[in-house]
Amino acid sequence: MFKIVKYPDPILRKKALPVKEFGQQLADLVQEMGKLMYADDGVGLAAPQIGVRSSILIIGLGQGKFKAYINPEITFSSKDQATMEEGCLSLPGIFGYVSRPKKIHIKYQDLAGKVQKEKLKGFDAVIFQHEMDHLQGILFIDRTDKISKGQAELEKLKAKLNDKLKN
Repeated sequence: MFKIVKYPDPILRKKALPVKEFGQQLADLVQEMGKLMYADDGVGLAAPQIGVRSSILIIGLGQGKFKAYINPEITFSSKDQATMEEGCLSLPGIFGYVSRPKKIHIKYQDLAGKVQKEKLKGFDAVIFQHEMDHLQGILFIDRTDKISKGQAELEKLKAKLNDKLKN
């Protein structure tokens, strides 16, 4: 049974590994990711956030539906940036402002392993980039200039991490 992994779990800082096998096991994993994301009121989720070190992310489409991106890459990022407040299922109650490109072009594989290309803009582009960061071991707190909510909670989590590293 999977659950959302919370910061400072070390898997959140590891790079995801490429998916090489496409089939029912992958489809089942993606379905489980969708259930967990919606159960936690998320809009996107990356496999490392459920403790799976695979290059998989999903984006919610609303009404329980979502789209899966396997081995995704960003092939183009616009120079125009948008700054939005972001949160994360792995950092509950913590929010911060992050600037990201407004438009991106992506390449990925679908659940059958077929290569697809897409252009994303606006909120979808932001979600995709946030989840792509998870696949690189990057969290939004690494990109924010300002924590807007939950600074005290973040400090507690960082202290807990520092204590672990000392022991």
